[in-house]
Amino acid sequence: MANPLDRRKFFGTAAALSLPAASYANVAGSNDRLRVAFVGCGGRAQAHIDIVNRFAREGKGVIPVAVCDVWDGLDDEYDVTFGGKTTRRKYSQGLYPSARRCGLDPADTARVTKDYRRILDRADVDVVVIATPDHWHGKMTADALHAGKDVLVEAPFVRRAEEAVAVVDAWRHTGRVVTVGVQGMADPVWVRAFDALRTGAIGHVAQAQTGAFRNDARGQWRFYRLAREMTPWTIDWDRFLGRRVEFAGRPIGPDLPFDRAAFAQWRCLREFSGGPLTDLLAHPVTHMVASLGVREPGRVTAGGGISLELDGRSVPDLATVVADFDEGCQLVATAATIAGFPTDEIVRGRLGALRFFRGGYQLFRDDPHRGASFPARAARPPEPSAVVSVEPPRNETEALWENFLESVHTRRQSTFCPPDLAAVGAAVCAMAEQSVWSGNGPVYWDRDRREVIAAGGDWADRGVKRSAARSQPGAIAGWSAGDTGRTLHPPTDQRLAGPWRNGRDPSG
Repeated sequence: MANPLDRRKFFGTAAALSLPAASYANVAGSNDRLRVAFVGCGGRAQAHIDIVNRFAREGKGVIPVAVCDVWDGLDDEYDVTFGGKTTRRKYSQGLYPSARRCGLDPADTARVTKDYRRILDRADVDVVVIATPDHWHGKMTADALHAGKDVLVEAPFVRRAEEAVAVVDAWRHTGRVVTVGVQGMADPVWVRAFDALRTGAIGHVAQAQTGAFRNDARGQWRFYRLAREMTPWTIDWDRFLGRRVEFAGRPIGPDLPFDRAAFAQWRCLREFSGGPLTDLLAHPVTHMVASLGVREPGRVTAGGGISLELDGRSVPDLATVVADFDEGCQLVATAATIAGFPTDEIVRGRLGALRFFRGGYQLFRDDPHRGASFPARAARPPEPSAVVSVEPPRNETEALWENFLESVHTRRQSTFCPPDLAAVGAAVCAMAEQSVWSGNGPVYWDRDRREVIAAGGDWADRGVKRSAARSQPGAIAGWSAGDTGRTLHPPTDQRLAGPWRNGRDPSG
């Protein structure tokens, strides 16, 4: 994460709209299609396979050529009873069903394999889609980059902050194109908000809030199907665990006995996932840090635990994260899998606030010369001073793909969600998870050592020292509004303040 790309550069180039079908052919040549391999063929991968298959039919310069998964897979139909209703559902996941969906021969072991390294060794693979369990994301992405592949990797980007450093380094070293599956970054509202914030729309940026909320009587992620066909004979369990594989200085996987639930519902277990702290919060946290223009989190603390979903899981069902940044602002993110009512996504500043909604954001003016501008309990919601409309994409995942393919064709690294941006969101979430389970409170990001360290208790002291020195406040990346909303106007009698030394009045 050291020396990340300037957010101004990112937002100045990544906002390009999707390329029409004819343009793909003009860039790559009508017979030169990008060849895509899928590593991890669960539910999320099926959405990517559908898009690539449709793009192939539409002549958008792409074709599936290989698949990889540790499970043989299953094509099936089954009944689901939930909420008093029974529905018939189709199920098609795993290696061989995905091969057939991609038009591949399941018996072709050169293109249909349980070993992702065989995919990376193929010269006829241009792009790798990584949709595996989270603990494999960092290792596989780095390996794919070093193998000369462009990568679309699902969120969360990595499991640990140190892994983000390793992947970003590989990305810079290889010059490959990567986009991370925070598909909401395809919505241009975050770009527009960043532009408004850096030009002083709400003055000094102070605090942002966001969250992710789910509520399912079965227990979050327990709705992922367990099938009798999931056995040690159909699943390469050692390969799934990755227990003898190291990345960024640590083994990526645990040593666990075979368990269908651990395989199909891995998001419920700490060994593979941070649960809501990572799989849910990675998306809104990334959106918000993109809007804020912040880089490495300086200090992160989090609280939470398992309060209701006492079903054998080891990830929290409630969690709240507070991330402090050296730029002089804070992000608060809350996640719950036992309550569905959302929190507003808001950025607060010295001169106002932005409140996001689907299709744009509202601007609320604040006046620090008036004192409290908004009562804590108003009779009605405040009226915005302005509303900025920003049309969202019809399908965010499809828009992410179109931007990614355009970037691959033009060799532009600044995709809708490049590694340097995803690394910030992933680091916040990973540090929050570490804070929850360490029992030692906050954790720091050490910029020089490029690793997470235990809190030293000096974060607040830094602010005290800057205050004593009457220092200038920090600013988000790209700040171009001068002193707008960043100056104090103390009362005139403040000149009487200051320590008396040798019996002398400091005011003269």
